[in-house]
Amino acid sequence: MRRIKLEIAYDGTRYNGWQRQADVSSIQETIEKTLMKITGEKIAVTGSGRTDAGVHALGQAAAFSTESKLSPTVFCQALNGLLPNDIRIVNACEVPISFHPIRDAVSKRYRYLIDDHRPHCPMMRNYCWQYRKELDISVMQSASEFLLGKHDFACFQSQGSPRKTTVRTITDVLVHRMPASPLLPSLILIEVEADGFLYNMMRAITGTLLWFSVKGWKTERMREIIASADRSGAGPTAPPQGLYLLKAVYDC
Repeated sequence: MRRIKLEIAYDGTRYNGWQRQADVSSIQETIEKTLMKITGEKIAVTGSGRTDAGVHALGQAAAFSTESKLSPTVFCQALNGLLPNDIRIVNACEVPISFHPIRDAVSKRYRYLIDDHRPHCPMMRNYCWQYRKELDISVMQSASEFLLGKHDFACFQSQGSPRKTTVRTITDVLVHRMPASPLLPSLILIEVEADGFLYNMMRAITGTLLWFSVKGWKTERMREIIASADRSGAGPTAPPQGLYLLKAVYDC
């Protein structure tokens, strides 16, 4: 038995998230069915995170066990030849049989995109949060600095996926306005890297940072929001289409 690790990029627009579910299309099930065509085996693919419906990935990590003797390169080529064109295997490699994409992850990094200009670009409607008015990025940047470090982030957790602890360590935060290009409008980019994320944590952080601009909150309020551990005191949960799983980081 061998273990193969995949790095996957996908457009989540047509799918009901990563996780296999009855009667709906998912990224996990699509890849598993394709692997069955290639190997003849019933294979379970485990991902580093369960992205929700409409959420995208540039570097989802996943792994599966197989008795096939196909090389990682051949797996990559075969999968890309059979998968729909909104799912692509960026890389494949062999890893120890004990490798687990969730338990072995050192950190994960998410990106969120916001289009705050009008009129909105219609081609971007499935790939960013098209907000109705221009945002003050400077106050969002200042508020984001309070996120760094080890905290109880219960204030950014949605109900529905309880965890043993809501303490996480955020190691990097970026809030940046990207310049416009001939193909894309000027977008606000928010990136957060942490040793783990709670359910809807990144979307709640995004909605809260946006609220600092919209509501005119003082940046020190972010410290109070975190200390309260109260979801109702933070901002809204941003819509899924602006979220991207950027990468999962491993020591191996």
